[in-house]
Amino acid sequence: INKLVHVKPIKHRYSGNVGDVVVGRVVDVLDKSWRVDIGSSTHASLPLGAVALPDAEQRKRTDEDALRMTEVFSVNEVMSAEVQKVQDSGDVVLQTRTARYGKLQNGLLVQVPQILVSRQSQHIVSLAPPMACMVVLGNNGWVWVCKPPKRTGDIQSLNFSQMEITYDQVSLAERERICRVRNCIECLATAWLDITVSNISATFQESVSLKLPPKDILIKANAALVLAPLVSK
Repeated sequence: INKLVHVKPIKHRYSGNVGDVVVGRVVDVLDKSWRVDIGSSTHASLPLGAVALPDAEQRKRTDEDALRMTEVFSVNEVMSAEVQKVQDSGDVVLQTRTARYGKLQNGLLVQVPQILVSRQSQHIVSLAPPMACMVVLGNNGWVWVCKPPKRTGDIQSLNFSQMEITYDQVSLAERERICRVRNCIECLATAWLDITVSNISATFQESVSLKLPPKDILIKANAALVLAPLVSK
């Protein structure tokens, strides 16, 4: 009685918080900005001035840069970004100035309730073998699973400016691993378990030990078996 209670709904539109890592899809290219669908009530904005230039060049954006915007991001391309600010109207403004963010390719997208993807120490993670793929855990509930980008040198940390982010031929074995990780994430979401690297890894290992093909992981009876070790904790 006479107390303020804040209730956070399980399912709701993403509203954005400064510093969040998000995965989105470009829906329009405007004059010096992109409109990006991130699952919020309105499309987010990515200004041209908030995008990193090639070779990390620091200069003012020109009209020539505006004419070449589709070479950076074009419509329907998937990208990772960080929430720079949330305006009073609720509109979300993004930025990709650092080399951590950029275009996402050679993979697939899975959407889960955003409440299951909390802030973590790392949101862009290269998973070790046998998973051998990369995941981008968006705080907006959009998760990208893909083939790891090619490394052009001896680089220990993920850095998009030092990697070749291009469409590439994905082998059958790589596709199977990507699909297995993707279905493991969806399996976790159906049980309302947190989407973390450790949970993804445990679910992946259990599905392999049960000798389940990726397409059968989401069958209800199989999903219960795959999740049993996590649920019993």
